[in-house]
Amino acid sequence: MAPPTLTDVRTTAFRPSLLVRLVMLAAAYSPLLLLLAVLNSFRLEWLRWVLVGLSAAGVVGTLLFLFLAIPRRNATPELLSRVKPRDAEALKFFASYVVPFFVTTSAPTAARWGLLIYLLMIAVLYVQSDLYYSNPLLALWGYRVFEADRPDGGYLLLITRSWYLAPGQSRDLIPLGGYVHFDRTTRRQRRTGLR
Repeated sequence: MAPPTLTDVRTTAFRPSLLVRLVMLAAAYSPLLLLLAVLNSFRLEWLRWVLVGLSAAGVVGTLLFLFLAIPRRNATPELLSRVKPRDAEALKFFASYVVPFFVTTSAPTAARWGLLIYLLMIAVLYVQSDLYYSNPLLALWGYRVFEADRPDGGYLLLITRSWYLAPGQSRDLIPLGGYVHFDRTTRRQRRTGLR
């Protein structure tokens, strides 16, 4: 059996913990959770406050992850050979729960609880599939998602604050699990091309 290649090691080296994935899930759902709480969609006061708490925990947890956990990890320079935006990912996820949300305002109780089951199924798929990069809050905070190829044939999804990524650029990337990476290239590095 052949030893693992550099690409194999890079793509399997790290996966965020279940706690991190659940926090990112709560952040992705936080707009909906807050709306459901404000409208008291399930007409249960205790559930209303649980939804507010989950929404707040997701936002705070994601901010802590972005500004405390990620900066503590080491970044690795990566050369990108082909790059294209994938901003529609967050919009697709957002649409998966916004459209059914409108059902809760006038639906009977059974339909509202059915919607909750639907949202729980989406949540399980989100966590199991590591779709934490499809997060509407990240988009609201100015992060974009790009699909990129490495010169060695490897594949990446990048979460970055950059508006544009050009082929042939080198970026400082932090693995977030599998093929998902966070771009830690500073503004100064982007402007000057410094390493």
